[in-house]
Amino acid sequence: MSEQSSRFTRGGAVAAALAIAALGAGVAGCGSDNNNNNSASNAINSVKSQANSVASQAQTALNNVSSEANKVSTAAKNAQQQIQSVQSQVQTATQKNSGGGYGY
Repeated sequence: MSEQSSRFTRGGAVAAALAIAALGAGVAGCGSDNNNNNSASNAINSVKSQANSVASQAQTALNNVSSEANKVSTAAKNAQQQIQSVQSQVQTATQKNSGGGYGY
């Protein structure tokens, strides 16, 4: 009977070892899933970070373009004012010089 009991105990120990190994594999599998989830999360975070960087660069470029457009608009207004000033000077000079011979 002790031989049967010994075999049963060894069999139980083997079964317990197999159960622990199976649980260990299951836990390792969960860890692997966790690693996959972490990898996916890291990839998503990386894409988000890159998208934010691109958005920031686009905003900076937009601000620069807007600033340059304002400078061009100001320069165009100044040029228009200078043109009007020159036209006015030409008109004044023409009127002064066109009096001609009517005054005598």
